[in-house]
Amino acid sequence: MGIINSVQAIKIRRNGELVLLAQYRKFLVEKCPDFAFVRCKITPAIQHRVLANWEAIACGHTPAMRAKGHSSPVVYFYDSFYTRLFEVAPEVRSLFRSSIIVQGKALINIVQSIANGVNSADAIASVVELAYRHNQYGVKMQYYNVLGRVLLEVLRDCTGHELWTNELDVGWRTVYAYMMTTMAPILYHGVTHPTERDKAMAKRGRYRHNMKRKRYSSVQPVAVLLNSLLPKSSASECPVKQLAWREPPS
Repeated sequence: MGIINSVQAIKIRRNGELVLLAQYRKFLVEKCPDFAFVRCKITPAIQHRVLANWEAIACGHTPAMRAKGHSSPVVYFYDSFYTRLFEVAPEVRSLFRSSIIVQGKALINIVQSIANGVNSADAIASVVELAYRHNQYGVKMQYYNVLGRVLLEVLRDCTGHELWTNELDVGWRTVYAYMMTTMAPILYHGVTHPTERDKAMAKRGRYRHNMKRKRYSSVQPVAVLLNSLLPKSSASECPVKQLAWREPPS
């Protein structure tokens, strides 16, 4: 038995920082350490860098993409991403049920939607359906850490090492961390078939939480003789008087 209530798992501060409730943050740190930010905030500068970088890759305008000369830069990016992912974590191959192109587009669409709608409730809503779907597929939380690292590697390779600055790396890392922060509570609870109410609450950063009632063990009365609690005394002494007038320690 238990009491079901809701908790505000994700808060968006006035300055745009995304903050997780402690229990979910602990889960994120344990399972996805490379992208577990204490406070996650996407600034306008980060937004601009990430979107501009992806546009350059998708259009084949980066030095690396021009050197590769691929007829479809986007297809090349998806192929590179999943080839690398399956090399690093072959056990995840069975989780990707649709085509690589479909999965790749879904991934980038999510990242772009976060970058475009940062610091708002829309950013949280954009990944709710994705998180619930991944629960249904059985995607483990630790896989997201591998996926994020591979994503950054492929983005760097498709950009060109000479243009892949620390600021750009931090920008992409922050956007991915933002996505993982919003997904963490859903992945923590592992709900595979959410109700419409569950989805509506999740889009506001709230989740139902089952509080189990603690059962207390029964206590049986035990007979205790008064004489066993009092200090030994002679028959002529009153034990109560002896306790009352005992000299205090010096």
